[in-house]
Amino acid sequence: YGVDATRACHQALEKRGIALASNQIQYSLLYRFPEDNGLLQACDDLGIQVLAYSPLALGLLTGKYRDTETVQSITGPRKQLFEKVVENPQFGKVLDVMTTIANSHSATTKQPVTLAQVAINWCRAKGTIPIPGARNLRQVQSNYASLDWQLQPEEIQLLDDVSSKISYIQPGASPFPSYDKDLQLKMFDS
Repeated sequence: YGVDATRACHQALEKRGIALASNQIQYSLLYRFPEDNGLLQACDDLGIQVLAYSPLALGLLTGKYRDTETVQSITGPRKQLFEKVVENPQFGKVLDVMTTIANSHSATTKQPVTLAQVAINWCRAKGTIPIPGARNLRQVQSNYASLDWQLQPEEIQLLDDVSSKISYIQPGASPFPSYDKDLQLKMFDS
C-alpha cells in the first residue's frame, strides 16, 4: 500500500484492536522512492514493519548485468529496462561501490561476499526485512549468508550517496492502478 492506504488501513484495523503488522513494498538501492514519498516514514511512525520486495532490483544489483552485452540473453520488457539502466554511467558507479564493500567484507569475514549480499544488507540497514528471490540453492545460500555480517555506517552512507542519483524505474511507470476504484485511496505510490 501507499502512504494514504497504509494510514487508512492502520486506522481501520486499530479501531478493531488489530495492529497492521507489515507492508510489502518495492525498495532497493535502485528504487528509493518510498523514502521520497514518505512511505517509509509513515510505516515507521505507525510501527509497521516494511517487507522490501525486489531488494536486488530484478537482479540488476547482483553484478550479473553490467553492460548491454550482458543483458542480451534477457527477453521481453525487462530487456529494454535493463539496457537503459546499464547504459547509465551512474549504474557502473553503484556496482563499483558495492564491489569495494563486498571485497572489504570478504577479507574481514574470510568468506566470499556477493553484491547481492551488499544490496540485501543495505535494505536491512534501512530497517526493512528484504525478501529476495532465489532461483537455485547457491542463491538461497548467498542470501542467507548476508545475515553473517552488517554494513558499517560509512558504507551505508556511500551506498546512499551513489544510489541517490539513479532509479531503475520511475514510480509513474508502474502498470498497476494507482487508486482503489471504490475508496479512491492512493494504493500504489511506491
